Amino acid sequence: METRISDELLKHLEGLAKFELSEQERVSLKKDIEEVLQYMTLLDQVDPSADEMISPVEKSLEPREDAPMEFEGAKLIRDLFPEREGDYLKVPRIYKGEK
Repeated sequence: METRISDELLKHLEGLAKFELSEQERVSLKKDIEEVLQYMTLLDQVDPSADEMISPVEKSLEPREDAPMEFEGAKLIRDLFPEREGDYLKVPRIYKGEK
């Protein structure tokens, strides 16, 4: 894969992106794109069938059991709420449509 980018291609990309670059920005962007292309060339050389898949974690995550838990602060929140109806908290109506 070609890792050099021509000035014409860079100007074409500028036009497609609908922006203009200063000469300094153009040189910097050209260098960055060429580095990315070099890295992609390096990745192209890797044989994906050569090794097993590598995982940074030895053990796969297992889902935890879904069990209800009592929130210890619920009573405190209910006690601090201005209006209640039993265990329910009353809030002002925000929807003005039909019930």
